[in-house]
Amino acid sequence: MMKNEAVPTGLSRRELWVDARDIQSGEGEGALSPEEYAQALEARGREKLAECQLVQSFTAQVRTQDPTFEYGRDYKLGDRITVSDRRLAVTVGAIVTAAEYTVSREGRGLSLTLGYSQPTVYEKLARKEDK
Repeated sequence: MMKNEAVPTGLSRRELWVDARDIQSGEGEGALSPEEYAQALEARGREKLAECQLVQSFTAQVRTQDPTFEYGRDYKLGDRITVSDRRLAVTVGAIVTAAEYTVSREGRGLSLTLGYSQPTVYEKLARKEDK
């Protein structure tokens, strides 16, 4: 942790174990000073954190009654739109990857698929077999 960074607590806190036994401090040839050792550990930790980016996903419902934004006029398939969830305090830019109109007794509906889903373990294994 850098000195000026806030330490997350509660559900915001994430922990990751990193094996850094190959970085040695102490005495002797090739040994790192305490300052160099701390810097090397921090660099290794940041490197491993970069490999483990947090993936966030949630579902959103489009307000079809609101005439402010209309599908086909204001945004289309492939456009990046902003989706917000005030309850989760999340705002993301997502690509419209599919749109489905529905008509029923209750009225018209529009269902959008935003972004791309994370591949399952089976999909990842199938990709490896294809290579």
